[in-house]
Amino acid sequence: MSEDNSIEQCNSPVLQHSSNPAIFFMRKRRFWVCLLALGISSVSVQFVMIREVMSSFGGNELVIGGVLGVWLLFTGLGSALGVPVAKKGRPERTLFLGHLLIAVLPFAQIAAIRAFPLLWVRGEMLGLTSSIGGSAIILIPYCLVGGAMIPVAASLVQGKDTTSKVYVVDTLGDVGGGLLFSLVLVYLLSHWDSFVVLGFLNLLAASFMLSYKALPVVCLLGFGMLTVRPLHMTTLSWRFPGQEIILNKNTPFAQLTISRTGRQLNVLQDAIPLFSTGDLDMEIVAHLPLCQVKEGAGVLLIAGGVFGTIDEIARHNPERIDYVELDPAILDLDEFIHRSLARSFVHVHVGDGRLFVKKTPMKYDAVIVDLPDPENVQLNRFYTQEFFDEAKSILARDGVLSFTLIGSENYLEEKGLALNRSVYAALKRVFKHILVFPGMTHYYLASDASLKSDIAGVLALRGITTRRLVDYDLPTMTDPFRMDILRRLLSEKEVLSNRDLSPWAFGHLIDLWLKKSGSPKTVLYVIVIAVFGLAVLACRKDRLRFTIATSGYAGMAFELSLLLLFQVIYGYVYLRICLFVTLYMIGAALGAFLSGRLSKTAIWQMLACDASLILFAALACVAALVGAQLKGSIPLFVMQYVTIPGLLFLVAFAAGCQFSAVSRMASGIGAEITGRLYVADLAGAACGTILTGLIFLPKIGILGVLISVALLKALSLGLNTVVVLKRT
Repeated sequence: MSEDNSIEQCNSPVLQHSSNPAIFFMRKRRFWVCLLALGISSVSVQFVMIREVMSSFGGNELVIGGVLGVWLLFTGLGSALGVPVAKKGRPERTLFLGHLLIAVLPFAQIAAIRAFPLLWVRGEMLGLTSSIGGSAIILIPYCLVGGAMIPVAASLVQGKDTTSKVYVVDTLGDVGGGLLFSLVLVYLLSHWDSFVVLGFLNLLAASFMLSYKALPVVCLLGFGMLTVRPLHMTTLSWRFPGQEIILNKNTPFAQLTISRTGRQLNVLQDAIPLFSTGDLDMEIVAHLPLCQVKEGAGVLLIAGGVFGTIDEIARHNPERIDYVELDPAILDLDEFIHRSLARSFVHVHVGDGRLFVKKTPMKYDAVIVDLPDPENVQLNRFYTQEFFDEAKSILARDGVLSFTLIGSENYLEEKGLALNRSVYAALKRVFKHILVFPGMTHYYLASDASLKSDIAGVLALRGITTRRLVDYDLPTMTDPFRMDILRRLLSEKEVLSNRDLSPWAFGHLIDLWLKKSGSPKTVLYVIVIAVFGLAVLACRKDRLRFTIATSGYAGMAFELSLLLLFQVIYGYVYLRICLFVTLYMIGAALGAFLSGRLSKTAIWQMLACDASLILFAALACVAALVGAQLKGSIPLFVMQYVTIPGLLFLVAFAAGCQFSAVSRMASGIGAEITGRLYVADLAGAACGTILTGLIFLPKIGILGVLISVALLKALSLGLNTVVVLKRT
């Protein structure tokens, strides 16, 4: 070794801090503080920004998947950019600046997201290009900074297991962020105030990176965060120009807003209108099904009750109304609108409507589903053959099921017709008689008893007058010629029925949204190809990075598929799903932690994890097929508390264990290995998010997604096995 090289290595930051125990322990503490604060912040900010994007652009799985994919992809790119920064030394100063940016950037982001729709014509339907493109421009700075901080933090500690340590601590921060937001912030604070809390957390982390000399800057920024709090309502008003905001409330499910325009009250969920005073659609929703059954009926109403539907049902003198609403905050709106929940025969249930149908021992004369179209996978569950079977099981012998779907007054275009056909096909496999009333909205009635279209006669017999239905909508809706044309259109072509595991209706509605919003499907394909191309670049000519990228894909695909399976079987139980996601992150951290302590070599761990993920994909396929047909309390209990969470944990454990094993096989210093593997992992996860959420789930269902995981990991296992055999 030359004298110059010897002097250079002695002066390097790595050897300096490793030879000084005080500096070593200080840097180790800074390493933990940095990554924990970064993990908590990034996950919480990610949750908030996805909700804000949905509120500004009107969200579905395409928008959510696109935003999440952009987040993962550019965080990975930031990790790559952070590697040369980490090599320059002085990581504390870099991390200090990084935490300051992480503290203040979210405020600019939330303001920009709320202002972005002002660039378009008011009321215009924003398409995929504007939604994802606009949100990406706003989110990229935060993602790049957060991603770059990971390899820089890795340079604070050195050793063979540096990357594994980074993975474990970063994942623990993610767990903390998920729990903090899901269990605390979403209930107690607005999104703006949540950013204030996270901002102070990062200011504390920044102050820990440097000495007391940095305190004036930290204190100044903290004071600035508090003084700009009034901007929360100012920026929020940008979403509702010309309206007075009466109430804005965060719930675990959405943002609820009540606004006033003159004398009109408007209720919006994630900026999507739910109700306005003077809206009379509830007349149709209530009277069409109840005119098919006797007075004094037992009625199950899923959603929509506080917006006037209960008042209309009450005019048929029902014996009992069971009203199920997922979000309890919507029930609180009753005092602002109709005050209909105080009626003695109304029984309110908070929870998922489908889960209620599975569990109730009651029999009903009418089941009324007052939900939006299958705009996402969660809502699609109420338009499947399996749900229709469950609804039929709680109907009386002559009972009727009713729901609505998007329609058209005169011409039902191709995508909308495909959507209606898939649901109609599912309905035909369950009920003997189906009646569909045409219009801008199609009103479906299904029963094993005969159905009648003479709604006006029944209403007159019962002495019920309406403000809109009889004189305005009903003559067109009940025209025999129009009804017959629609019936022939829906039944003239054999199509696949909408199913829980194959959500065809949701896929057709996505196609319809793309067409209506002027977003050609080529835009979607360009996004997919771009993300896939960047993933290929992230692991090009490197077998180890390819292995990590495929595991990143597998992890996201598994997580989305198993959570969807849980929703299909048990309904949308929000806190349990949050706990399952947290369980996944704990499994990943534990797998990475134990990897270095297992007796098997890193090579064999890598091969075993590939094989395990293939096995888990096969087991998940079996669980999906069995779970969709499960009946009985004991099998349902085992699936809910053992099978699904167990698979999630094992998949996460294998992915985390493989990440740690591969990090010990890779060449380079800790910061380089960390940056490169994070790029591969996040690029693969971005592919898993976008391909699964945007294309595979709507088009090939849960089983297709799991098969894609098995094939991809089989390719990874084959490549790794060939290399190992050549070396032995």
